[in-house]
Amino acid sequence: MEEFTYEAIRVKALREGVKDTKLHVGIWAQFNGYMKCKRKRNGKVHTIYVALQKLTY
Repeated sequence: MEEFTYEAIRVKALREGVKDTKLHVGIWAQFNGYMKCKRKRNGKVHTIYVALQKLTY
């Protein structure tokens, strides 16, 4: 399962011409097959994006 941070998804979205806001990047990610998840690492909650294409068989 491949996980991406917000910064990695943001770079991909900006290459596609999306506006540089959290709202536009999040909507772009949702429509391009990424699912937003929250994971707890080292006592902090981090937002990650998981590619849904990798989850299907």
